[in-house]
Amino acid sequence: MITSGLGTISAVTVFSDRTAGAGAIPAQAVAAQDTESPSARLARLDMVAKRRGLRVIALCVVILIISIADLELTLRFLTSGGMSEANPLARYIMGFDCQWLLGAWKVMLTSVACGTLLGLRTRLTAELGAWLCAAVMVWLAIRWGSYADYAGLAAEHMLSATHTKPADWVAMTAD
Repeated sequence: MITSGLGTISAVTVFSDRTAGAGAIPAQAVAAQDTESPSARLARLDMVAKRRGLRVIALCVVILIISIADLELTLRFLTSGGMSEANPLARYIMGFDCQWLLGAWKVMLTSVACGTLLGLRTRLTAELGAWLCAAVMVWLAIRWGSYADYAGLAAEHMLSATHTKPADWVAMTAD
């Protein structure tokens, strides 16, 4: 349907078997779409929202699992000699030398993010946000893999060669 200041025009193109291309929409499908009842449309939209909600829930589970692994790895590195931390806010929290504070901070941030996404899970923006957060967390997990491979060797070499620690180096005492 095309609506303009002059009125509404409805155009349906009917394809025969010979002229219909592979991507052509059959006339019956176009006609059925135009005659869809409001209740059928609501049912279809409800199904779309339910599927979106399930995807957001699954993505939040991924975010939670990687967040738990991130906290575990962070605490492990912090209590076994220290680590380089690029995030200045996280570095500030770690500077208090308190594992439970770091854990509470991480749980609070992850809970707020996932809670917001789950609360709005049927909306497209929540799904896009969940995909973005999950992608960032997967990237972080990949970075942890690289960091774990090289951190011990690099830290030992750096500290022994210079006898100083870089500005972004943080460590915690084991509780």
